[in-house]
Amino acid sequence: MKTSTSKRSILMLEDDKEDRYITESFFREQGYNIHLEFVTHGHEVIVYLDRCASEQLPYPGLILLDKNVPIGSGMDVLRHLKADDNYRMIPVVMISGTAFPKDVNESYRLGVSSYVLKPYSNEQTSRKISSFITYWFDTVELPEISSSAIPELSM
Repeated sequence: MKTSTSKRSILMLEDDKEDRYITESFFREQGYNIHLEFVTHGHEVIVYLDRCASEQLPYPGLILLDKNVPIGSGMDVLRHLKADDNYRMIPVVMISGTAFPKDVNESYRLGVSSYVLKPYSNEQTSRKISSFITYWFDTVELPEISSSAIPELSM
């Protein structure tokens, strides 16, 4: 199976319809050449990635998890992703309306790449998304992840 990453794509777990609309609108208005895919429940992240693997579709280059979705929290999904050899190398960013030190520390302990506080104004939204895109898609090198690159266990 040769599934690779599409470096210029984001899978985003976000249950709030307004937040999805704002994010999608901003990406479109700014002309970002980045594919944005939304899921609304935690288990859908794993289903999406499993489908990529089974249908040999590219994995997303980056996963954003809303920490506080009501069904399958971002923390639960993060635990699952980082425990799975197929998905642990995909960078994951936790987004939340709160930044309690306990939650931030736990996210990093579980292997999150970044923890971002959701913005509360249009100006903050614009600034945060712009700097986020610059960092993740212009500054850093995202890994090439392929299921064929995962070593098989010998019996």
